[in-house]
Amino acid sequence: MRKLLAKVEDGRFGRALAGFVAGWQWECKVRREGEVHGLIRYSGKEYRVVIAGRRARCSCADFAARGLFCKHIGVCGCGGAGRCRPEVPRRQPPPRPGGKFG
Repeated sequence: MRKLLAKVEDGRFGRALAGFVAGWQWECKVRREGEVHGLIRYSGKEYRVVIAGRRARCSCADFAARGLFCKHIGVCGCGGAGRCRPEVPRRQPPPRPGGKFG
């Protein structure tokens, strides 16, 4: 991950850190060995980020136009991917007598 973050330009990395501190939301969709897929959400916007090994891509216009690692990839690398855990379905407790959960 460190080598990946080194590819994010300083200005974009600074904006990534500011977004991370401001509470931009990371939602993990897929986590496999060496690969993470997820969404970055803030201010009503949503961007899909995929990191696979030393490669990354984002659905934002900045990445599409320039092909450079963007602030969204930086946010993912700063901690979003580290908090990414596979979704595990939660079991519901058995109903209590009388039909109430609790």
